[in-house]
Amino acid sequence: MAPLLALVAGLLVLTPLSLRPSPRAEAASVPPAQESYVAPSAEVFGQSAGGIPLTAYWLGSGPTVVVVQGALHGGPEANTSALTFQLRDYFASHPDQIPPGVRLAFIPEANPDGIATNRRLYLSGVDPNRNWDTPEWQSDAYDSDGRFVPGLGGPRPMSEPETRLFADWVLALRPAAVIQYHSRGGFIVGARELSEPYAEASGYYLPRPGGGVGGLLPYRATGSLGRWLSEQGIPAILIELASASAPEFDRNLAGLRAVLRVVTQRATS
Repeated sequence: MAPLLALVAGLLVLTPLSLRPSPRAEAASVPPAQESYVAPSAEVFGQSAGGIPLTAYWLGSGPTVVVVQGALHGGPEANTSALTFQLRDYFASHPDQIPPGVRLAFIPEANPDGIATNRRLYLSGVDPNRNWDTPEWQSDAYDSDGRFVPGLGGPRPMSEPETRLFADWVLALRPAAVIQYHSRGGFIVGARELSEPYAEASGYYLPRPGGGVGGLLPYRATGSLGRWLSEQGIPAILIELASASAPEFDRNLAGLRAVLRVVTQRATS
């Protein structure tokens, strides 16, 4: 654990959090060189089990919050982290495209220990998307390969510090939308009022109403973040990128813009 903490501390000293780029970001990321660039403000809302800051990058102002989250499954889904950084940098360089009254919170590394170790799981071995307090949560759960793994959901719901910290943070905010990026499946599920416009703008496959993720996966995903958010009355969607490596920036920018139009209309109606 000590070498990991030392490496992270050294990186954070070299690069301020508010301007920190993705180590895996591609050339599509908009550099902060334009006159209109507005530096995002960094909010650290806790630390991972490995001591890495859990960081949200804020842009815009107003009462309507939209959260954009990547890399809940760490290094194996690093393209979702790159995408979230790229979306952050795009809106930082085009602040006029953030609707009035909307604040965007980007969390490119929802599982920073998983990014640092190139693993899907938390350091404890718990799956970040099986640990949430939902009606169907169970300690022994299926992983992404359809294997039934003892303890994958944790010893109890919300047992992991990263889970609890994000839960407290999002409940305090009560965002109008939470957008989660995973890879790779090429589909979108979640709140229909958000998933339908996102799918239309991006071209990702959207199951018929009531189909949900259960009909798309050969296993049962228990204790998921999306289900927990739904139980809290917070609209959320999960986008599975079609690629295991590419961020698919253009289509997801189009999808995010569509969601922003929806939440703006709802806030002003």
